[in-house]
Amino acid sequence: MTDSEVHVPGAEVPTREGGAPERGSEFVRRLRLTAATAEGRGIRFYRSPTDFSEATYAELDADARARAVELAGAGLVPGDVAILAFEPGLPFVRALLACLYAGVAAAPVPITAMRNADAVRQRLFAILQDAGAKAVLTETGALDGLGLAGETSIADAVVIPVDGPASGSADEWRMPDIDESALAILQYTSGSTGLPKGVMVSHGNLYANQQAIGGIVGLTPDSVAVGWLPHYHDMGLIGQILQPIFAGASLHMTSPSQFLRRPVLWLRLITEHRATHTVGPDFAFALCSRLVTDDQLAELDLSSLKTVITGAEPVRIDTLEAFTARFAPAGFRGEAFVPAFGMAETTLLITAHRDSVPPRAIVVSADALERDEIAPATDGERSAQLVPCGAPGAGMEIAIVDPATATELRDGRIGEIWVRGTSVTQGYWRRPEQTATDFGATLAGVPDEVYLRTGDLGAMIDGELVITGRLKDLIIVRGRNIYPQDLEHSAAELLGTGCLSAAFERPGAAPEVGIVAEVEPSTTPEELDALTRALRARVGEEFTLPALGVALIRKGTLPRTTSGKVQRALTRRLLHEQRLQLVHLDGFEAVRS
Repeated sequence: MTDSEVHVPGAEVPTREGGAPERGSEFVRRLRLTAATAEGRGIRFYRSPTDFSEATYAELDADARARAVELAGAGLVPGDVAILAFEPGLPFVRALLACLYAGVAAAPVPITAMRNADAVRQRLFAILQDAGAKAVLTETGALDGLGLAGETSIADAVVIPVDGPASGSADEWRMPDIDESALAILQYTSGSTGLPKGVMVSHGNLYANQQAIGGIVGLTPDSVAVGWLPHYHDMGLIGQILQPIFAGASLHMTSPSQFLRRPVLWLRLITEHRATHTVGPDFAFALCSRLVTDDQLAELDLSSLKTVITGAEPVRIDTLEAFTARFAPAGFRGEAFVPAFGMAETTLLITAHRDSVPPRAIVVSADALERDEIAPATDGERSAQLVPCGAPGAGMEIAIVDPATATELRDGRIGEIWVRGTSVTQGYWRRPEQTATDFGATLAGVPDEVYLRTGDLGAMIDGELVITGRLKDLIIVRGRNIYPQDLEHSAAELLGTGCLSAAFERPGAAPEVGIVAEVEPSTTPEELDALTRALRARVGEEFTLPALGVALIRKGTLPRTTSGKVQRALTRRLLHEQRLQLVHLDGFEAVRS
């Protein structure tokens, strides 16, 4: 049976008198088509290795229609914003679909209290105020850890639990009167300081980006996806949850906490369900390579995997090669890896690289990188390895631009990555000036073509994008451009498993470059002294830095975004304000004063 042969009320494109199409969301119509043709497929969520809940796409569709009617009954209308305050699980998916079906913009917010419930609560209230939300969709008990147990409204937003039966009738649902520019998701970015920005993702953006993702990763109704990524992060929300629903593929998920507690669970789910697709950041593959035991490896079968997207943070060839070597006995093939580049401001995907052979790095001159050029490294020369992240997805264009002159650069030159196309979102919620600056860039002499400035640095090589770093994080020392992730990578071999670091420039201060690194709590004073000397010798000498300040903090306390990325600017500020939990400090004269 083809798509055109399936009758799904609300999924067809009705027409007005004279043949003009009625308004409505093509993305919602596609989700309804999935529900009608999925033949029992759906989503299973694992709360633990043995405890799970599940729902078919047909059940989720009926629930979404009923809850959309319920939202309308609570006074929400298309264009309103609802906060989605959930732990990972099916209730979040139900709330998300209900908002999409109602034309209400969904704003996912992390609520896991972890070590600092006050910070999570403050973030929730800040986003509530910024979004002007009319409702908070949640599940019973989810907000108890934030001191909000039993609340029926929060900051003038009505609290609507979605873990019980819906009060509306699915048969009463009608496609909302919206068009493709209607706001679908208000995706709050992690942010490094202050209030995160709300990225306005339209229904049209969702449809375009899902088409682009599907064209590269090849998800079909016969595919099986497995994942654990945060549901409130763009990679988890768009790539892990919505892409399988859009394609009608089976989806098996667990939570980030379950993955971090036992990384092998991810691989066991892939094995059990014969998964064809999964997605994860670089650190997840490195973690599995280090922590999965030989006995656990013997139980795994990863031969079903066809597509393994890696993104959300720098893609490192040594991580890919280590994972491939470690899990080759379990049937894993390196050609399944798909390095990708994307961001919330482009809905998700910008580029991706897939091939019939495993990803390969280009070995480039480190000295040339410091001059904003990509050039092959010669024998004996200091070098760096960069992993190509592919060509632009469907509907997207890239320009590499000199940020000072707004002129487009030739292949092989490093500049800021500018993007235009159907997946570029509508801008930042209630931030017109920043939207105009970031989303309204034009090349010198070409005023009619408008681009998004990504803030990322890279170059085009043989038609593929190579990422080199972030513009705001770039360390400039005596005219040399040094990328902080390279310093951090150099330091990583000296630190304990799972210990991270943040390197940054300190303009006008002594020393000019600093690094804050995590250490195990059990590290003795003598070991701290020795580690400091080793860091200064390895990092300082490898990159010929005139001086390097070293600050050591307890493992797990380095500032990170909600998606796990190191917050370098915030780390630098907290160090200056003496607000880090220091266990050792050496060389930061300006901090001591």
